[in-house]
Amino acid sequence: MPQQMAMSHLNQNSMTKKTVVKKGNFVGLGSSLIDQIIKENEIDMTLYYIDSFKVKKGSWDTSAIKRDQELKWSVGKQTTTSDGKNTFTKTKDKQQFMEGFGRRFPEFMVNENKTNYIEVTFKRRPIEMDILQDFKKLVKKMPAFERPPIKRTRVIRNGVAAEITTFDAHLQKLAWERETGYRNYDLKIAIEDYNYTSDKNLDLIAPHKPEQIFYILGQDMYHVDNMAAHTTHGSHAMDVDGRITKGHQAAFAVSRDNIAKCALLAPVRVVWIPGNHDFLASYMLAHSLKVHFRNDKRIFVDIHEDPAKAILWGTLLVGWTHRIVGKHTVWSNELAQKFPKLWGESVFREWHHGDQHKKQNVKITPVFTSGGVVCRQITALSPVDKWHSENVFTDAVPGGESFLWSKEEGVFANFMSWTGQYEDNRNKLVNKK
Repeated sequence: MPQQMAMSHLNQNSMTKKTVVKKGNFVGLGSSLIDQIIKENEIDMTLYYIDSFKVKKGSWDTSAIKRDQELKWSVGKQTTTSDGKNTFTKTKDKQQFMEGFGRRFPEFMVNENKTNYIEVTFKRRPIEMDILQDFKKLVKKMPAFERPPIKRTRVIRNGVAAEITTFDAHLQKLAWERETGYRNYDLKIAIEDYNYTSDKNLDLIAPHKPEQIFYILGQDMYHVDNMAAHTTHGSHAMDVDGRITKGHQAAFAVSRDNIAKCALLAPVRVVWIPGNHDFLASYMLAHSLKVHFRNDKRIFVDIHEDPAKAILWGTLLVGWTHRIVGKHTVWSNELAQKFPKLWGESVFREWHHGDQHKKQNVKITPVFTSGGVVCRQITALSPVDKWHSENVFTDAVPGGESFLWSKEEGVFANFMSWTGQYEDNRNKLVNKK
């Protein structure tokens, strides 16, 4: 049976869908039939894909007057002659004519005709595919070329300082994993965490060869401030691990050792910033360290009584405080009013503060700007205890931070040393278990 094709040759670039119908006997053609359809209809398969393939059966009826006939076509009038040996046939003209007989009946006959056909629907590929294919072709044709020598320009040449900020350690705080659902915490664990974050931050800043290290001391390093296990202004006893004298010994030793480690890398300026838990205890610690390092020319301990302090490093102003009382939108005003001279000499300005323990704030406030001042709430080292769990202050991941400063570029790096929110996390990070 001869095959037929029904297809309108439209502009393929303007069509989103096209359907091809092919009729005929397809037995034995197999998978080559699709290739034949694509070729005959000039379908660009980089623009289209086959959406559907259907095999269907069709039929139609034809009718005619019933007749009985035996007819045949002849060409010209023929005569036959013979010479006794051969027979010759001659045609006088080439006109066709029909010979035979035929008879019509006064009735119709109906015949049913059957056929098979295939319907293939092609859909336009997304335009992104066209772009991707064109790009791949372009890349293949792209000629190779030699890359010219490239020299990296060093932006930060000198004037690098580092800041070590291990805030809210809350030494002697007690936390029980089974009570809070997070992790354990006591004086021994706190000292391990403190040393881990300090050592890791030193590893991170050491390759940058800082000229100066600012070591922030206090910021609720102690959990309580007196023998009654109260905070500075608190009236109820806290959950603590031992007497405050035990905490003093541990706090002095861990601070002394980590400050000395920093001094091996660069001169150290220790900046005392008290917290709301430990104003007196942290001041006594800072005073003890100042006396201890009094003859070390590489270490200076700033124990100025003002709980908020600031440093101007080139064009960078960094201020520290434990709690900013005003609204977030006016924090820049507090820095400018507190340090007007340093403000006027600075280009880059930042506030680094500790945990505010406000119900409307999360424990770690994302970095934001207020009046051109970058405000950073520093990560707390201590994990969730019973009080935090009951008051839903449970979103923080404990750890310590460090920063790199430039006299010309401001703060250009911030490193995080996490100690883990859960017991398993902490064991893998700190204890490598």
